[in-house]
Amino acid sequence: MLTIFHAPGTRSSRVVWLAEEMGVAYDARPETLGKPSADFLAANPVGAFPAITDDGVAMGESVAIMQYMLERYGPSPLARRYGDPDYADYLEFLVFGEGSMAAFLNPMILTRFMAPDDQKENFTMGAVRRLFSGRVEALGKQLAQGDHVAGDFSAADISVGYALTLGENLGLGDFPPAVAAYHARLKNRPAYQKAFARPA
Repeated sequence: MLTIFHAPGTRSSRVVWLAEEMGVAYDARPETLGKPSADFLAANPVGAFPAITDDGVAMGESVAIMQYMLERYGPSPLARRYGDPDYADYLEFLVFGEGSMAAFLNPMILTRFMAPDDQKENFTMGAVRRLFSGRVEALGKQLAQGDHVAGDFSAADISVGYALTLGENLGLGDFPPAVAAYHARLKNRPAYQKAFARPA
């Protein structure tokens, strides 16, 4: 069975969200930030979220895990294949959500929670805000083509939607109207709400 080592709000939320959308059975193993279990570290020695195990497979990159799940438990309408008219947009925004959006926010997270007080507002923080804002603007241009980034709702929207939520949680949620409306649509999905639910 698919096991997802999960801490809500982290990149493991992408994996839970996709599993919920696909109807894939999984075992969510609760984890605590900064206190990884031995099983978690065995699955992902980097010690960063997410991590999965699945019948002898262990992985730790969220977008790679998503691609694995779509192949392993597909076919799924949440994926696009070569030859589909939306394939290029799908592939680009599947990666864009992490490589061009969420990854830029890592220095902000580290600075906000670990830097000395007199260094919490520095050049890097300003650069992160500008970079993220520029990527959100590019996303808005893509959304001028439709309600989602690659035709109908897909795994690419999960990738991007997580990045928007992370940005919002860091105080960067003043999105342009089209992006704000898109993010609201994603947050209304039951699978999103399950992925981001905090334990009772």
